[in-house]
Amino acid sequence: MPDAVDELRQKVAISMRILGQHGLVKEITGHVSARIPDSSDMFVRCRGGDERGLMYTDVQQVRRLPFDVKGGGTADDGFMVPIEVAIHGEMYKARPEVGAVVHAHPRSAVMCGIMGLEFKPIFGAYNPGAMGIAAKGLPVYPRSVLISRPELGQDLVKAMGQRDCCLMKGHGITAVGPTVETATLLAMRLEELADMILEIARLGMKPESISDEDLASFGFGPSAPPRGNNIARGEEWTWAHYAKLVEDSVGIPTDFDRPDRGVGFRP
Repeated sequence: MPDAVDELRQKVAISMRILGQHGLVKEITGHVSARIPDSSDMFVRCRGGDERGLMYTDVQQVRRLPFDVKGGGTADDGFMVPIEVAIHGEMYKARPEVGAVVHAHPRSAVMCGIMGLEFKPIFGAYNPGAMGIAAKGLPVYPRSVLISRPELGQDLVKAMGQRDCCLMKGHGITAVGPTVETATLLAMRLEELADMILEIARLGMKPESISDEDLASFGFGPSAPPRGNNIARGEEWTWAHYAKLVEDSVGIPTDFDRPDRGVGFRP
């Protein structure tokens, strides 16, 4: 059985496949990382090896790098470091509670940012997780530049504040969480919210936010009681659902216990 660090590396690879299958990343642009416990290192999706694009990420493309690695270069093992690796390193240095970072280029979110559409909590029980993004307020990083230097990574961290996701105008999104699963599902929920906002705009409508009473029922607003996850193991099961979908589609096993797990786990 692999240890916890090996499993963390595998989760980064699975996250990339999921995001690729659902169109949040495409071809070779976008990356996911995870903080390696008790270190100043992270696992990051790099380019190289048996490269077939993000949807076909294998763990061989998930490399261990220090937080302060320079973007755009080639690591000692021959893999290319993402140009925007500072998004990850600067986030981990500034926010010790963050365990994973997703940087993606989802079409609907980018279009909403270009058009200046407001992310309102326009639905509730349909998708409480997506609704919560708008209810908390979605910060915007106003530049479309590549985050290619540490100081630009620091600017992004500042714009994001203590929120768990950020819209990067004319560029993409960054989502963070305590785990790879949390950050991945958050990025997907943000894109689902953006899909609906964009479609309503196409119809020429201006939707209203749901009522304060209904927002309070989901734990938002000054009078709202604190709430936990509506479904006790919802995040775990949702992740398992998407992991199985991508395994069936891409053909790379995601279960360490399977005898053929070597197909999806090459060092």
